[in-house]
Amino acid sequence: MSVRSIILAAAAILTTGNAHMIMKSPVPYAVDKIDSSPISKAQYPCKAQNGFSFTTATAMKAGEPLKVKLTGSAIHGGGGCQISIAQGNSPTADTVFKVVNTIAGCPTHPDDELDFTLPEGTPNGNLTLSWSWFSRLAGTHEMYHNCAPITVTGGADDTKAFDALPNMLVANLDETCQVPANMNVKYPDPGSALETEKDTTGEFAAPTGSNCGSTGNGNGGSPSGGAPAASSGAPAASSAPAEVPASSAPPAVSSAVASNPGGVFAPATCSQNGAVVCNGSTQFGLCNNGNVVWQDVAAGTTCSNGVISKRTAYNRQLKGRVARPRVVPGKDFTPDE
Repeated sequence: MSVRSIILAAAAILTTGNAHMIMKSPVPYAVDKIDSSPISKAQYPCKAQNGFSFTTATAMKAGEPLKVKLTGSAIHGGGGCQISIAQGNSPTADTVFKVVNTIAGCPTHPDDELDFTLPEGTPNGNLTLSWSWFSRLAGTHEMYHNCAPITVTGGADDTKAFDALPNMLVANLDETCQVPANMNVKYPDPGSALETEKDTTGEFAAPTGSNCGSTGNGNGGSPSGGAPAASSGAPAASSAPAEVPASSAPPAVSSAVASNPGGVFAPATCSQNGAVVCNGSTQFGLCNNGNVVWQDVAAGTTCSNGVISKRTAYNRQLKGRVARPRVVPGKDFTPDE
């Protein structure tokens, strides 16, 4: 984990109670009522309790570069996003959302802009575009789903290509399908337009349950077993998340940490707000209103007594080539010179 990764993770933890991410453009339905909280099963899809009112649908042309623009502050360490489309402007729980782009590890920055292209076979006319997100460091099972009205031109006058697209992943609304906590999503059916955000951190894991890979109320298709691939913006040496070995069971939690049925990475409790808390020597978190979410320290560092510092032997091996972070409670994350 890099210094940048630690900074982003800390920001995600500290802003747990603040503004989550939300789709800013295209303009969502009921824009005067929409909020940035995750959805419940009763609110699926699109925060349906707000209705689907709109003034003007965003014009989009199939086959041309397009963007979904996000805004907010709590990126929660990424996780994974999908951009999907559905027919009509009044989606229900039974509406089938079809994936046009999957972005593994998304979002990695506040005010992220997600590039995508509507397939040339996208049906012309009135459609609904959706942005879905499973956050990595939320500390609980969440799904975010915003939708917007769009008008498509330059596409097809039938639904043949649309029907062939994979179904959007719907998870974390009940126990039938859940994304493992503190993991980026290894989408079971990501489609052909798949990328990984270049600043993605953390491991990948596939959702588990009897109803994963479906959309709406569970009447969608079955997963194909696809996995994320690195985007062109990722470092050349980085392999696709599909090639990342499945996460093995993490080390047992230190006996000093309160037991939590959610697992090693589940939230724990703490007393000093804003303090760095260590879980053994290999994990850290920031105390946020009595709660702390664990994550691994950077390679070559160790956590002890609220301080993240270098492992001396490791740095001798690196011979000064890489600066590693030292974290002191109440101070910025800055690398040693």
